[in-house]
Amino acid sequence: MNTQTIPRVGVMVCGHKEYWPQFPGTMEAHIAAAAQFAGSLNSYGVDVVMSEFVDTVEASFEAAAKFKSDDIDLLFVYLHTYVASGRWAPGLKGLDVPVILVTLTKNFDFDSPDIEILHVIRDGSPCALPESYSAMERIGRAPCDVIFGKTENDPRVENAVREWCAVAGALRSYKGAIFGYLGHTYDGMLDMNSDPTAITGAFGVYVKMLEMCELVAYVEETTDAEVASKVAEMRDVFDFTEASYDPTTKDIMQSDIDWAAKCAVGLEKLIERHGLSGLAYYYAGQNNVYEAVASNLIIGNTLLTQKGISLAGEADLKTCLAMKTTSALGAGGSFAEFCIVDFDKDLAFIGHDGPHDLRISDRRPEIRGLGVYHGKRGHGISVEYSIKSGDITMVSIASDRNGKFKFVVAEGQSIRGQTPQIGNTLTRGYFGENVAEFVEDWSKAGPPHHMSLCVGHVAGMIKKLGRALNMDVEIVRK
Repeated sequence: MNTQTIPRVGVMVCGHKEYWPQFPGTMEAHIAAAAQFAGSLNSYGVDVVMSEFVDTVEASFEAAAKFKSDDIDLLFVYLHTYVASGRWAPGLKGLDVPVILVTLTKNFDFDSPDIEILHVIRDGSPCALPESYSAMERIGRAPCDVIFGKTENDPRVENAVREWCAVAGALRSYKGAIFGYLGHTYDGMLDMNSDPTAITGAFGVYVKMLEMCELVAYVEETTDAEVASKVAEMRDVFDFTEASYDPTTKDIMQSDIDWAAKCAVGLEKLIERHGLSGLAYYYAGQNNVYEAVASNLIIGNTLLTQKGISLAGEADLKTCLAMKTTSALGAGGSFAEFCIVDFDKDLAFIGHDGPHDLRISDRRPEIRGLGVYHGKRGHGISVEYSIKSGDITMVSIASDRNGKFKFVVAEGQSIRGQTPQIGNTLTRGYFGENVAEFVEDWSKAGPPHHMSLCVGHVAGMIKKLGRALNMDVEIVRK
């Protein structure tokens, strides 16, 4: 598991050395402007690594070595005014992180009669940006983005920088990450099958194959004290409810609570033993302890997901990675699928029987007893809640016949109101007019039938992440 959780972003400040003797004080102005920009990044939850001033090719190689040594996740190249690309670009050829070109300038009044060349060089100019992008593209390191705007009070710039810092968080979450794969995909769900090596190639995470016998051993070895502690945690987090009107629900038995607690303790030990950042799991079993354990992980996986360790049922590895991604972006990530629709209100009810991210719940979650798990073997207790009202986003990771991945995204709103009491998460999602057309368009984008349901609108961040990973992004609704 990656122990460095705070993303690191680099700032390379560059200049054109011919200006310094011609215009005294301009080098200091460039450094000050870059320092102001770097200081603004601290409000976005990142560690900032700033280079020495770069105005020679030798300095560019030194700066790149420093960024490598400090293990940055993303680099902003600050170009205050014109600078020859050969002074800074060569050093970045071997630096394998996304590069964003940034130029921020003062606002000039074109009607002012006293604009001097000194003002252009000292106060900022976009002159370097076309050359810089072209040069980086030609050496095989095309920048992921270009940000140009005012030095102060520019919401467009602030949003772009904020989103890129969030992307750095997602990239950091992949770095050194190990995702467990336990059991097998639910038999017959052809959309979810994936190639672990292809996932490593695309995202840089390692997929580790795990054995059910190890998990079962951890469950069977739990002590009475561990179970009691986990039951206390469950009662602290959840409300326990009686059977609802739905005939598949039932009253909760103390034996169900204790068994779910044992399975939760065992699951935590499995996660800790292998240092997992996420886990995709499913195992059917046949009237044995494997079935009993595999079908009672909902409580444990929910408690872990709210701690930032993403779990996905039915062994959907792609959705597990989508959940980890949205969680790392600061938006949470709950395992979900389409359930039912209200055509008159254009609402899609979206949810699942686990795992859930309680950090984005609209209320205290409930535990409800189920006499049968919907479409699966086993029975026990499950979690029921809705995503908090307001902006939400569906994010899925699709793969085509050639194994190429892409993000599929839709932005909408969680609408407060009644949801069926069936022992699942269910959120009333509104994604614009004509819910039937929305479901059609989402399906034609080719995602698996699961997705990460998260809070906020994150399509902009996912588009930037796609550029950083050289991966396509399809926006279905925004």
